[in-house]
Amino acid sequence: MISEELRNCIVAWHFEQQKGAKEIAMLANCSEKTVYNIIALYHEYGQVNNPHARPRGCPRILDTGVLNYISSLLDANPTLYLDEIQEKLLEIHDIEVHISTISRSLRRMALSYKGIAKEALERNELLRATWQGVYGDIPKEYIIWLDEASIDDHTNQRDAGWASLG
Repeated sequence: MISEELRNCIVAWHFEQQKGAKEIAMLANCSEKTVYNIIALYHEYGQVNNPHARPRGCPRILDTGVLNYISSLLDANPTLYLDEIQEKLLEIHDIEVHISTISRSLRRMALSYKGIAKEALERNELLRATWQGVYGDIPKEYIIWLDEASIDDHTNQRDAGWASLG
């Protein structure tokens, strides 16, 4: 796809600088046929784009405001599933979209579904620092660590979420 700025340069090179189609094609890094098509459009319509051309593809259902809403949803809760995002869009914005549309939009926003790094729930930095202050002078060879056996109550926790690529 050639930008409108480059199309205007092609017209200027042809009419103002009297350059040939072959030279213009080399300058614009396009084919001679493209140069001829742009010049023909300019002759016919007085502009470098066809005003009667149909827009390509379907218009996007999810506009910038909705994409910002999805982004803020995922910032607050990165472990949301696509169907949960779909429900929120219907509930809040009254927009009914297919899950694949949401998935493509997330990919366009450079987000991917990744594993979440979990930190121990029992970890308390203040308690840890206090312990080190009180018992830090004991040689490590004198300490025996025991771990209690327990049931994993976190089997229903989600282990993946949405994050930026890279």
